[in-house]
Amino acid sequence: MLAFYAVVLLIVATIVANTIYPYFPLIPKAFYQIFAGAILSLVPMYHHFVLEPEMFMLIIIAPLMFYDGQNANGHELRQNVGSIISMAIILAVLTVIGMGYLSHVVLAGIPLALAFALAAIVTPTDAVAVSSITSNMAVPERVMGMLERESLFNDASGLVAFNLALAAFTTGQFSVGDGVKHFFVVFLGGLLIGVILGIAAVMVRVYLVQSGKDSSSVIVPYDLIMPFLIYLAAEHLELSGILAVVAAGLIYSASSNQLRLSSTQLQLVSRSTWGIFTNILNGFVFVLLGVSLPTVWVNIQRDGTKSLPSFFTLAVILYLVMLALRYLWIRLDWALIHSEKRERPLNALIGALSGVHGTITLAMAFSLPLTLNGSAFPFRNTMIFVAAVVIILSLLVPTIVLPFILPKKTVAVDPATVAQERKALVAYATERLVQENPDDPAAAQSVIETLNSQATGARPDRKKIRVLLNQATEIEVKSVQKLADDGVIPNNFANRYVRMLVIKSQMSHQNPFQNISLWFRFVSHRITFMFSRKWRRGKRIAKQRQLLQEMPHTPEQEQLQEQRIQQESKKLKRRPRRDPRAEKRQRENFLRIEEEIYTNIIKFLTDISTVDNQAEVNTVRNYYNARHRRFVTNKSTDQQNELFIQAFQYEYTYIQQQRTAGIISTELADELYQQVSTDQMLYTQEIAGAD
Repeated sequence: MLAFYAVVLLIVATIVANTIYPYFPLIPKAFYQIFAGAILSLVPMYHHFVLEPEMFMLIIIAPLMFYDGQNANGHELRQNVGSIISMAIILAVLTVIGMGYLSHVVLAGIPLALAFALAAIVTPTDAVAVSSITSNMAVPERVMGMLERESLFNDASGLVAFNLALAAFTTGQFSVGDGVKHFFVVFLGGLLIGVILGIAAVMVRVYLVQSGKDSSSVIVPYDLIMPFLIYLAAEHLELSGILAVVAAGLIYSASSNQLRLSSTQLQLVSRSTWGIFTNILNGFVFVLLGVSLPTVWVNIQRDGTKSLPSFFTLAVILYLVMLALRYLWIRLDWALIHSEKRERPLNALIGALSGVHGTITLAMAFSLPLTLNGSAFPFRNTMIFVAAVVIILSLLVPTIVLPFILPKKTVAVDPATVAQERKALVAYATERLVQENPDDPAAAQSVIETLNSQATGARPDRKKIRVLLNQATEIEVKSVQKLADDGVIPNNFANRYVRMLVIKSQMSHQNPFQNISLWFRFVSHRITFMFSRKWRRGKRIAKQRQLLQEMPHTPEQEQLQEQRIQQESKKLKRRPRRDPRAEKRQRENFLRIEEEIYTNIIKFLTDISTVDNQAEVNTVRNYYNARHRRFVTNKSTDQQNELFIQAFQYEYTYIQQQRTAGIISTELADELYQQVSTDQMLYTQEIAGAD
């Protein structure tokens, strides 16, 4: 249980550091995570906290490397094979050899094999750490691409060299020929087993999707467990587990077309889950560094405080020599990034400074054995301390120097332009939905309401809303007036409805005098209409009497006609009496009014809607949608889901049309695609939760 609490607190510290970072982004996120870990080290349970090395590599490094491989661009990797071999293998091996001999010379007493192990620990670079430092700076594409490809494979080179050095130290035997042979067997064997297991994993995944078992509760856990299984299988065969998971990740990347056969919802959920998982793991490593440094410091002091300056000096020397070696390698174009001669000095300086060490370096340091032949592993604390100082220097120096070398990253897409185009695409989808679904305006308006709520967060103008509400009230009165004139609803019910509407308007923020005038206009219209109708009916009766007098008829016919005339006269004076079904008729009349008003007002709002008044129109539309839903129960959820799918398709169509026509840039189109995709993800998750 204590181990559980320890891990939970590490994750909480990672979350806290990630929360603080956006407020002060000038400082790299890794420093916040290290500081959070240092504070956490004050908790008693972390005073002697040690994570098992094998578990560290399996739980943290394997999924991180699998994710990096999964997101790598296979086409770019094939085009830059030479650069990868140069930076990730040749330079990495030369760095391990050079730094190993240098460490053995500077730090007297350390065995040569452990010196090589230390060099292997500080060799790998971390592209994620580079991205966190240069997030606001414009790094040349050639340099950034080189760094990303290098970090994907030099981790494996460092790990293989590290394992060889440890094996040489623990066994006391080492042969250059056998070492080179073992290096290639482990390296190439790890790649081969990774490719085989990666293909098998993709085939099983495709089968699960094609057989209908593509729910997120099946596929996402399947993907998450794959790197652990592949790593364990490779290590069991004494091959490179790290290279195996990298190769399997590359197979996943190359099979992206087959993997996209799964539903959009599954793809979005999987991508989000992996993003969260890897972010937590990356932060977890640096928090763990902060937690462990005080313990390492105390242990080194127990060994002898006089050694601390020499340990720190060694870390500085290693960092500076690696910096110089990287600079010369890129400056002489041995990195094969094919930059122009005038650009090489700057690219070499940026590439050298951006050789940041992070997750893998720390992971290898913590993976050093705890014991050897029953006693504490020699120089373990020293090597962890040197690696930690190299990591901090590699983070601190570029954070200070690179802002003076690199220009600030220009915002590719103006947020105001994105917001404006977002409103435009929602307006386009709204118009298409209304046009294509005339038989069910309520369901269409419900979808439109949701789209509008996602499209803009602008605060509407209250004066404009008041004007729109007054116009909507006029439409309500005219709609009721027309229904009464056509005889669809009784006159007294129409009069009562308008009176209720005026009272409600007086209680709101609308202009009460304007609504009272509307009511008087309605009443005068009704009085005029009723008197004219009575006058016409009276005139018809008088004409019938005159015709009776002029036409020849029998006394029986005259009496029958007189009775009819009297009945017509009584109808003029008689008030309608309520029958037992009066309430039902009243409800039907009200629903007729509500349907007519809703249809007319929504048509009015759709006609006047523009990008500029969208917030105000949406507010009024939302009010009438909510009122309409109280009286009209809807309808099929499946139908509404279909309308949402239509709406998202209309939005994608709008973006494609605008980009094809050259009206919007590719960067703006990508941003809009991402926003619509996020909205679609939120909606699909909501539907899945409802099911």
